[in-house]
Amino acid sequence: MMISRKLMLLALRAVVVDALRDTSPFILLSTSELLSSASSNVVSATSLLSDVWSSLKTCPSDYYIIATQPGVHATDYSTQKATPRLREKVLGNDKAIRSNITVTEVVGLLDPTFIRNGLEQECGAQVTKIDGGASGISLEFKSGPRVIDITFPALSLHESRLQELSHNDAVLADVLDHIPSSKYTLIYVTTPREYEDEDLSSINYGSSDDLQEPIHQDLKRDFAESIREDDTSDNRSLFQKYQFLSPGMATTLIIY
Repeated sequence: MMISRKLMLLALRAVVVDALRDTSPFILLSTSELLSSASSNVVSATSLLSDVWSSLKTCPSDYYIIATQPGVHATDYSTQKATPRLREKVLGNDKAIRSNITVTEVVGLLDPTFIRNGLEQECGAQVTKIDGGASGISLEFKSGPRVIDITFPALSLHESRLQELSHNDAVLADVLDHIPSSKYTLIYVTTPREYEDEDLSSINYGSSDDLQEPIHQDLKRDFAESIREDDTSDNRSLFQKYQFLSPGMATTLIIY
């Protein structure tokens, strides 16, 4: 029976890792009250784009910053050092932020071009494009409504990922600091990372020690610990309060 539980848990984690490794996070932060302001674990890109556009087509802001970060996974944000400035806003420490849509795993690719074109057509926004990997970025922005479209380089596949992500976070923070209006919306779009030789070591949903306990108790303990951490500490990583796998999803995968 113990062997059966171990095999079941291993199979479950294999399914989760395989299903979620080709996902990446999405963040929308706004100083305006949007029609939709909610967070989730796993959402399809098509559904998310529809929800986001329903909020943006009302033209709630003077400036719309579309920041595209290719080649990442939610686990890249597991340390506070990865994106400290963005983390402060997502966790609610920036009181100017009134709307927050955060999705840990977006399934499929969300094309920000649709959002940019829509803001041009519906809101009369002009577009300023920025190469996030260039040096000497101009931080002088003309009057709104305006889309600031900044694209960062894809992260490397090696140890420098954290430093690169932190650098991009600092660049984005500088852009936000120089927005000449208090009414802005940040749309942070990402694309999934690539892997070398099927290396999934960076995606860790648990340790081998958990195999010593029945699977339902293992999941229950993990979720309870996550909730306790949220209640007692603000030393959280960017996505720590959004679980990778909800209990409902786990039950669906286990019971068949």
